[in-house]
Amino acid sequence: MEEKYNLKKFIGVGSRSGDYFISFNKSGFLISSGFYSREKVMGFSKVVLYFDEEKIAVGLQFVNDSNAEGSFKLIHGNNKTTGSVSVRSFVKKYNLNNPKYFGRKLPKKIDYQGSEIFVIDLLQEKPDATMV
Repeated sequence: MEEKYNLKKFIGVGSRSGDYFISFNKSGFLISSGFYSREKVMGFSKVVLYFDEEKIAVGLQFVNDSNAEGSFKLIHGNNKTTGSVSVRSFVKKYNLNNPKYFGRKLPKKIDYQGSEIFVIDLLQEKPDATMV
């Protein structure tokens, strides 16, 4: 009797698909290939941002609503394995142009007012993203 397999071709040669983080810099957010893949970011077109001034934390909500108030365009990488969001107005509004906030951040998935939001603590030290 022949065994049945559900084989899927691996096409991620050279990718770092295990890395699960969101990186923040003065221009915006960079979404790692691991986060992008695991959270199915390729299916979204916009990002709505939230900010907790007391905790210096950012919430990112991925949406497809082109009319979502205050949303930023999600830019997908050429191979649709990573993404980025340019948020200069957000950085200026909350005075986040400080290197102490920059770098890789480990996102936490939370339920916020009935929506799935990913929160990153901007004061968090660089995580070991492969441990997630």
